[in-house]
Parts: sequence; structure tokens; C-alpha cells
Amino acid sequence: MNAPAKAVELQSTAARYEHITVTPISPNVGAEIGQVDLTRPLDSAVVGELRTALLAHGVIFFHDQPISFEDHRRLAQYFGELHIHVGGKGTASKTLEGHPEIRKQYFDRNSKRVSGEVWHTDQSCAQIPPMASILHQDAVPPDGGGDTLFASTYAAYETLSPRMKAYLEGLTAVHDGSRIFDKGGEAEYPIATHPVVTIHPETGRKLLYVNRGQTDYINEVTREESKAILNYLFDHIEQPEWQVRFRWRAHSVAFWDNRCTQHKAIWDYWPNVRSGYRVQIKGVASPQPV
Repeated sequence: MNAPAKAVELQSTAARYEHITVTPISPNVGAEIGQVDLTRPLDSAVVGELRTALLAHGVIFFHDQPISFEDHRRLAQYFGELHIHVGGKGTASKTLEGHPEIRKQYFDRNSKRVSGEVWHTDQSCAQIPPMASILHQDAVPPDGGGDTLFASTYAAYETLSPRMKAYLEGLTAVHDGSRIFDKGGEAEYPIATHPVVTIHPETGRKLLYVNRGQTDYINEVTREESKAILNYLFDHIEQPEWQVRFRWRAHSVAFWDNRCTQHKAIWDYWPNVRSGYRVQIKGVASPQPV
């Protein structure tokens, strides 16, 4: 296995942060943010440092942030327009009444499934997937559990062999929402085609853009070859070496970049309650090939 390239210089120097603290919690993905109150408006300097931390670490975490719906929306809007969830009316999370941009995630002893049990990138089945997602958990299981895993698709790409990288460039894959959404009576689900290898529009780093939850097949090869290659890539992306496991507390917030991370929710807390709310930030363009 090739060692992943070190994260961009953004990650390293505490000197870059004058208004917040940034504590990395794994070498390839994830950092905890301190000295910021998300229940209050943020000035431009703080927002700029949060963007720097997000680009450097892929996902940033906050604790003890009892944010309101207004606070949640305001935080997202510092980074772009709000994304409205496409498709999946029967999914385990539901749109909050009166707030089409907010998804409620509530799971208890009566739940048949939970959102995000399969490794995925949010809404990759959309023609323009959301740039980022922000999840606030207001209730967590009393005895632990309900963690979320995040993986760096930068590191997953960078550890591929040169021959595999050359093979993948120029390939495209179909992402189908019907693979991950519950069947809620819809006749159609979102479907989009995206490059298998893409480039992050802000960092310029290459990454893998396929996920087990929504990627159906590669267009330019036979279905048998596609199945074999995708299963290899899914397994490769899901290796623990480029992951972080986040343990939620009540009123923790996770803010992740959908362009370069994947995540998986762990349902190990039945019959206890886990409850939260998610907003997403609209993407500005479809994933672009390298």
C-alpha cells in the first residue's frame, strides 16, 4: 500500500488560526473546533478560519452547541445557499414541516432502519450534489453508540497504485438514488453521472467519487468489469487507515465536505433514541473530471 500524500499545508500550522482552535483527531480526516459559539452570528474572520479548517480536514466537529433552527441555517448560509434534498420521500429522515431545507433524523425502538447506514456521499445522485452537510444532534443514546465514521477520499485515491490511477481516469459512473432511498411510492429517483476520479474545486486535490450507497455502474466498461472494479474501490475507500470515528454528545455538530469525504452512521443503540437535524449547502457545479 502506498502511503497517502500528506494533507495540504492548510492542516498543519496553528498559526493560521487566530480566532478558533483546531485540533486534528486523525492524520487524514477530521478536526475538533474550539473557541467558537455557533448560537451567535460569526464575523468574517471566524468564518474564513472555519472554511480553512474544513478544506484542510474534510470534516470539522463542535461540542456543546445548542443551536436553534435559525442558528443552524445561518451557519450554513455563511458558506453558500441552502440545498433542498432531492428525492427519497420514503427515506428514514424527513423534511421538517415549514423548513424544507432541514431534515429531521429521529430513530427509536420503532425504527426499521436509520439514515446513512451504508457508506455514502450525500446526494451524489443529484446532478449537482450538495457541497457540504451540517448535522446537529440534540439527543444521543444514554450509554454510548450512534457514532459516525468519516473517510477521506483524498487518501483513498492517493494510495492507489499508479496503474490503477491511470485506468480510472476518464471513467464515469452512474449514481442512482433508488439504491439508498426507501421505496416510498415514488415512480422515479434522482440519477446522475459523475467522473470516477474528480478534482476538488478549492484544494485542487484528486479524489475518488464513487460510493457504495449510490454508485450503480461504470459506463465505459462491461457490467461484470464494473462490478469488480467498484467493489474493489468501495472496499478500498472503507479501510480504517483513512477514517475517523466521531463520538457524538448532546448538541454536538459535524460539518463535512461532501466533495472529499464519505460517511457511515452506526446503528448500535437500539432501542434508544438518537435525534438530530441536518442542513446542506448547495453545490455550485457538478463534480469535474481531472
